[in-house]
Amino acid sequence: MTAPDRHADTSNDAECFEREQLARDADQARRRTDDQTKSEARKLIADLLEDDTVAAVPTDRLLVHEPTDAVFEDVVQLAAYHRGWEAGRDDEADA
Repeated sequence: MTAPDRHADTSNDAECFEREQLARDADQARRRTDDQTKSEARKLIADLLEDDTVAAVPTDRLLVHEPTDAVFEDVVQLAAYHRGWEAGRDDEADA
């Protein structure tokens, strides 16, 4: 029996590719979140509170994204989450 050719082994290629893709996705997520200022996030959340898309839990200082029941302490995180959620819904409608 012959030993496998070490140059023909591509088992690590998939792992390397996946790590690169995850890093690229993380960079894109950070870029989209960083583009949003805290004042823009507050305005969006105020609008969502009026539309009953977000509910405030004042005793715990939390915000709940009603359609998904996701809970947040930070308005910027909630705003980024909501925008991603909306973008995902738009993609599903297009499919």
